[in-house]
Amino acid sequence: MKPNQPVIAFLNQNLNRKIADGNPNPISNWLDGTLKKAEMGSISVEFVVREDQCNHAGVLHGGIISTMLDELMGMTLITIEIDFLYVTINLHVDFLFGAKAGETVTVTSEVFRVGKKIANVEAKMYNADGKILAKGTSNLAATSIPIPH
Repeated sequence: MKPNQPVIAFLNQNLNRKIADGNPNPISNWLDGTLKKAEMGSISVEFVVREDQCNHAGVLHGGIISTMLDELMGMTLITIEIDFLYVTINLHVDFLFGAKAGETVTVTSEVFRVGKKIANVEAKMYNADGKILAKGTSNLAATSIPIPH
């Protein structure tokens, strides 16, 4: 794997800013995360859990957790030199503990392998005390949609 230096430089210039700033992706905008770290093959984003993201029990909904993990895993691929857009083909999530509205959670990702057609990525969600709340793995497939360089 080779780093995508222009993307990493751009991300590092935007640390502690909302990902939604200038991002055309509606789901990223709705999740409203703040970029905390970016390097080749890894990104960390902080989210404040909102009431509209919680289930009937008042904890962060599993579908939202899955969305946060999936969104970050896909985003992490742009820190590596790739020629095509990748899309999720499977997603496995383990839900370990909950988070309530108002809590801050951090999602970190790591790319393990990028092949000609398939990439393997992992993401983990932690609470403010560093306790792991959820972890997910995904395989993503290269599409025929080129990434502009």
